[in-house]
Amino acid sequence: MKINRLHLTSLRNDEFFQFMTRVRDLVRAATPAALRVEAVFADFEARFADLDEALRKIVKSARTAEIAAADRARDGVFRGLANAVRSARDHYNPAMREAGVRVGIVFDTYGNVAAKADDEETAAVYNLLVELTTRHAADCEALGLTGWIGELDRCNVTVERLMRERFEETTERSGLVMRDVRLAIGEVWYALADRVDALQIVEGGAADSPWAAFIAEINAIAERTENIVAERRGRAAAKKEREAGEAAAAAGVDVDTWRAMQKAAAAAAIAARKVAAASATAAVVEPAQE
Repeated sequence: MKINRLHLTSLRNDEFFQFMTRVRDLVRAATPAALRVEAVFADFEARFADLDEALRKIVKSARTAEIAAADRARDGVFRGLANAVRSARDHYNPAMREAGVRVGIVFDTYGNVAAKADDEETAAVYNLLVELTTRHAADCEALGLTGWIGELDRCNVTVERLMRERFEETTERSGLVMRDVRLAIGEVWYALADRVDALQIVEGGAADSPWAAFIAEINAIAERTENIVAERRGRAAAKKEREAGEAAAAAGVDVDTWRAMQKAAAAAAIAARKVAAASATAAVVEPAQE
């Protein structure tokens, strides 16, 4: 058993900070002495303080208040939709009651998504909406939930947009400082992980060792973090696909044809820039005609 080397560069600043916070908390809980990582963890703590300070400086953004307000609005719509489904389970009409039960099972599966962290809630709401608008579209329409679903989708898109804008804004403001801080603590984390792996092997690889327990917990956190990244990328890909479909429909062609048109247009633009650059160079190099 070895520690999963999570691709740290794939994490946004907030995801990176959350992961490193969990690493720190796990080491503290197990104690550096028990893990025999006192020296490297002291270095980790120092780098973590730098990370915390750098993040505090860049997170002071007007977007934070906007995100909080948008998240409250989203939570309110989610609760309203959940209440409507709960009421449908007791509908006097048997057909409506059965539809309410079927949709209710979906909500039971996802639980109270409003209690999740912002990024996790965004992913959960997206997946919930996919379920409601595909497999359970007929039931939702029969129960009169399409308005609620549309509003929840709008709220979720708003939160996602604001979080993306804050990320872009803070990334721009952080500049090289945050990149340097992330690289520094990342190197120390890998050194800590290497030491834990080595000690687990050298000490006989016992399943009940402190290192084995630490590795199992870290790998569970890494897996959850990877899932969050995968869901975020999936949403981005789905959005890109949806936008391509809308653009193709507006152009009156299928998606593949539209993409071929975009590729051809991009190639033509690049060729035109090369011709213009060559002409400008020739004009400078060639002597003026008498």
